[in-house]
Amino acid sequence: MPELPEVETVRRGLAPVLEGQRLSFVEARRPDLRFALPNRFAERMQGARVVTLARRAKYLLGLLDTGDVWLSHLGMSGRYRISGHATGQFVHDAGDNPVHDHVLIRTE
Repeated sequence: MPELPEVETVRRGLAPVLEGQRLSFVEARRPDLRFALPNRFAERMQGARVVTLARRAKYLLGLLDTGDVWLSHLGMSGRYRISGHATGQFVHDAGDNPVHDHVLIRTE
């Protein structure tokens, strides 16, 4: 289970990539998660702009311009992968096996 400093580190890494970006494509790939995604999850997120990325305890909160809040938790071993951006000096190849990619999001 990630601790608070790790969640804040993830938020700070994602903020420059996501804040101000419009979500041009959203695909929910795992309907059988422990907690099901909300109805019309992908449809509601697609086209929304991420106003800001915040954190509340161990949850990441993406405040969207639609008024919705994208709530995310990394769970026991979760992670976010960013591609197509300069992501800093601590990058390592995680491979391209999409079997554990539960949600795919593309930005403009």
